[in-house]
Amino acid sequence: MIHKENINSKWKKYFVSYINLRNNGPKNFLKKISRMFYSLEAKQKIRLLLNDFGPDIVHINNIYHFISPSVLGEIKKRGIPIVQTVHDYQLISPNSNLYYDGKVCEITKRNSYYKALFLKQNPSYTATFMSILVSYVQHLFKFFEKNVDVFITPSVFMKNKLLQYKFRAKKIVHLSNFADFSFLKYRLSKKQTNNKYILYFGRLDTAKGVLFLLDVAKNIPGIKFKLIGNYANKAIEKEIKDVLIKCHLTNVRISGYKEGKRLHKIIRGSFFVIVPSLWYENQPYSIIESLTLGKTVMASKIGGIPELIKDGVNGLLFRPGDVDDCRRKIMRLWNKPRLVSKMEYNTQTSKAIYNPENYYRRLIIIYKKALQGKLA
Repeated sequence: MIHKENINSKWKKYFVSYINLRNNGPKNFLKKISRMFYSLEAKQKIRLLLNDFGPDIVHINNIYHFISPSVLGEIKKRGIPIVQTVHDYQLISPNSNLYYDGKVCEITKRNSYYKALFLKQNPSYTATFMSILVSYVQHLFKFFEKNVDVFITPSVFMKNKLLQYKFRAKKIVHLSNFADFSFLKYRLSKKQTNNKYILYFGRLDTAKGVLFLLDVAKNIPGIKFKLIGNYANKAIEKEIKDVLIKCHLTNVRISGYKEGKRLHKIIRGSFFVIVPSLWYENQPYSIIESLTLGKTVMASKIGGIPELIKDGVNGLLFRPGDVDDCRRKIMRLWNKPRLVSKMEYNTQTSKAIYNPENYYRRLIIIYKKALQGKLA
């Protein structure tokens, strides 16, 4: 979309106008309906782009509410194969992360999308109702199933979930995410900092297990925790800050979003990284990035996470939402630095597994097969 924070680009004439899904004003409401179901603007812009660029293949990501499926038909009528990377569960549910009220929720499982209205998963019933309608229209007309030639799933878990919802197996290909290896361009000290700390980095949100992690930290006040990332919204920011004050969590430090060299130094300086997710994680970049930086990772045994963390080899897994299990395993690592070092040694193979060159080669194979019609 056109946005004030966009980097200037020669392609911006093809961008669709900005839309704020949280603005429920009358004018914006009509625009939201159009964008979620079928956007003539997006169709016109993709037509211009296809005419000017003439691609061999189109690779889409999350186009659901901001661009709309209207672009798919315009691409497909030209005989251009479409590949889609599946990042969340929007294809199978109005609730894109299958999470509600502190736990996994699949109440809308196949054709029961209306049940999302009882959950009020969005800021308003109107927004929820619109999401439900989108899911039913999407299911009825099969915009994605008919037009997309190949669905790439970063995790086997996501692939299996699509199969559960009756997506065609021949159209689904598993391809793991890759790590940004730009950190190899500069030196990062392996020296451990004097102040040992456990690190969480990512979006500060309930589904990511941040409030759960604060509950764990409350039970082990002698251990320092660093949390790095942006708050998901104002409500969660207030909730987190209230917990910090109420529980006197002086062992928890929260910093804003960081990236690149600054983030990599903080990851390297940690004793280990923790990923306490409560939702069905697909394939978290935070884990891949940590492993390729040689860090041990402790994470929830949920979604696609166990495909990355081999329990006792390159990290530890704990039961999602189980404070006692998480605390025990933190103490196990905290009191056994040699075990942490051994696991760090085992992460060395990660650079080969999540190498961007390997990803590129496999992706090109998928593209070629899609062009030859061998995957659909």
